[in-house]
Amino acid sequence: MNWRAWMEQSLPFTDLKRGGATVWPRGGKGLIGDSLGPILHLHDGASEIFYFVAGRCRLEIGNSEEFFEPADYVLIPPGVPHNLWNAGGDDLLVFWLVAPNYNENKWRTDRFPSGAMNRRALRGRVARGIELPSDANIRTRLVSVDTAPTCVVRTAERREAIVYVVEGRVDAEVGSRHRRMAEHDFVDVPASTPCVLTPTVEPVSVLVFEVPAP
Repeated sequence: MNWRAWMEQSLPFTDLKRGGATVWPRGGKGLIGDSLGPILHLHDGASEIFYFVAGRCRLEIGNSEEFFEPADYVLIPPGVPHNLWNAGGDDLLVFWLVAPNYNENKWRTDRFPSGAMNRRALRGRVARGIELPSDANIRTRLVSVDTAPTCVVRTAERREAIVYVVEGRVDAEVGSRHRRMAEHDFVDVPASTPCVLTPTVEPVSVLVFEVPAP
């Protein structure tokens, strides 16, 4: 996988969300573009998800740690301290999302609330038939698309979404925009917009991340 091309995809940062594709290169000291660096931190009032695309990750979660492989998924609820490391000898590829996006308070690195270090994240696996953890800030589901055009999401006012292709190839109609998408391509779905996918190479499955207004 050409992770440089993967990272060239971008999501608009709004008041509802920030996120995108990032990489901790083999032998590197942190995630590319991460201004905070590998520091234990939490998000007040915001949730974060990580979808692990390649490599091996060690994730500190409070006073514990867990390891993640490709296709693993984790939801970190608000107020849970966490920190991410490349735990293998290969490039670590991570798709991440934080919602809501509080520009004035993106993270907290000290003065954690009492009991925060004992809290835990929710983990899942991106595979057919497995329900992924969600909360009020980020709702995630894996959707299979058959041969017919399928509306995988229709956002409402003050609700945004991201569609991420896990398997297959599709023609995507996002409102009036058209885009051909392959595995590991993703697209932003603004508020009050439908996203219709038509498979060109089957089977097709996509992750849909829905972000409502807080």
